[in-house]
Amino acid sequence: MKRGVFLLLLLFWPVAADAEPASIGKWRRHVVSLPNATFSGNPFELELEATFTHTATGTTLTLPGYYAGDSVWKVGFMPTLTGEWTWLTASPDPDLDGQSGSVTCVASGNRGLLKASATRERKWKYADGPYVVPLAFRFDVFQEEGTLQRFTEIADFLAHDIEGHMLEFTFRNEVFSNWTAHQFDLALWDRLEQRMEVLAERGLGIHFMFYSDDRQRPDWPGQSETEALLIRYTMARLAGYPVLMVNTGIDITEYRSQADIDWLGQQVRALDPYDHPVSSRRGGGSGNVVMGGETFMSRGDRLAIIADMTHYFETASIPVSMDDAWSENSPAAEQRGKNFTEHDIRRAIWKCVMAGGLGAIIRGSVTYNNDTWFRMDDFEEDLESEQFLVLVNPFLDNRLGDLYGEMVPQNQLVDNGYAIADPARTRILVFLMGVNDEYDFGDGDSTTVDLTGLSSSYEASWLNPRTGADIPAGTHVGGSQPTFDPPSVDDWVLLLQDASVPGPDVFTDGWESGTTSAWSDVVP
Repeated sequence: MKRGVFLLLLLFWPVAADAEPASIGKWRRHVVSLPNATFSGNPFELELEATFTHTATGTTLTLPGYYAGDSVWKVGFMPTLTGEWTWLTASPDPDLDGQSGSVTCVASGNRGLLKASATRERKWKYADGPYVVPLAFRFDVFQEEGTLQRFTEIADFLAHDIEGHMLEFTFRNEVFSNWTAHQFDLALWDRLEQRMEVLAERGLGIHFMFYSDDRQRPDWPGQSETEALLIRYTMARLAGYPVLMVNTGIDITEYRSQADIDWLGQQVRALDPYDHPVSSRRGGGSGNVVMGGETFMSRGDRLAIIADMTHYFETASIPVSMDDAWSENSPAAEQRGKNFTEHDIRRAIWKCVMAGGLGAIIRGSVTYNNDTWFRMDDFEEDLESEQFLVLVNPFLDNRLGDLYGEMVPQNQLVDNGYAIADPARTRILVFLMGVNDEYDFGDGDSTTVDLTGLSSSYEASWLNPRTGADIPAGTHVGGSQPTFDPPSVDDWVLLLQDASVPGPDVFTDGWESGTTSAWSDVVP
């Protein structure tokens, strides 16, 4: 489903690495370049860091630097506050040590970091934007060939036609051109950084895993100098982007110990002043061996079972993401029990909503490197659940707003289906599974909602998760137990709104205009 051509209002384009701009946008990556022609030795092994200090508050952010080729080292900084920032470098090399400068940060409209909400620790939220159900798509951002124009088309599709958030991939040995000599493949890293700029301009980013099994298994041992260098170089290149999820990987206990995994996580957190979400994938060869101190829970479930998903949310103190990647229309995934139709994907993502707000990764149908991926040539054609996915996060933003941060599973409110509500019952959201779900029972029958103990009147409407249509379902008084008959035996979303409480202020992205959610149009 295409939704037309969108006008992207980019207030701040990527800054040239060798320029000191008059100002940069909040949550936009600014690169400090430091030439050093006198260094001899392996430039990738030379450590550099820069501490950025916000003049008004004293807030400091210390970031590692990286070798970028041609005798130039760089530091990628992302300001978190408007106003003046000064910076000072530290390095064992005298030509890189003690360098200083300043930059002014201005408002940009960027949504900022995507991580656990500062006030609702189990919910995913942009720092300066809405609560979301993060949607990621398996796509080899690092390795796959393709032009910048083509990648930009994919980023536009992801931002506008899907209302997604991330592309997901796993590193392989190719991160180095020669790992024993500690030489990184600069062409691949430069292309990744270029693609990250395209994603960041659209409020998007990546979820990446350091390792996996098979071809994603590293040749170097855990807690080695090589691994420490890879972690440092990776975080130096990527930490300055707002949307970044870091994962130790899948099935890595086949060759890494608990101590190795804990150490990897410690290295990532020590190098990341922004505290991007970091985790270890559960399930498969990974079992439940996960790093200490993780800041989100990465689940490895192959099936979309709402009772399990709700349990993860209710028992966690951090956000959850379903990361074994539900493969869409992939025969290769059939034998592993995770081949989803586009309709399975739709219901699975609404289960993420109803379980409290879980993220998810979706795989494509193309078998590539012994796994299923979306490929650059046919991403838009391969993704058949696009028309359903584009409705989910706009609904959360436009119809629930910040109230979604307070909503938790409340299944006792209904005698059929699943419910989520805020403590004051300002909004009650009900999901009826329908009769066609592969993983959960649904009878397509009516549901009764318990409004006892409430005094307000409620406006009800059926929301069609296949089309975005909004069908009025009457006004119902508190103290009653109204019964609602779904328009069909398929899956439906029922919203009850306290008529005395105004709806949310719709969050407006500062970097785009002209977009209208399907949920904002009442379609009888």
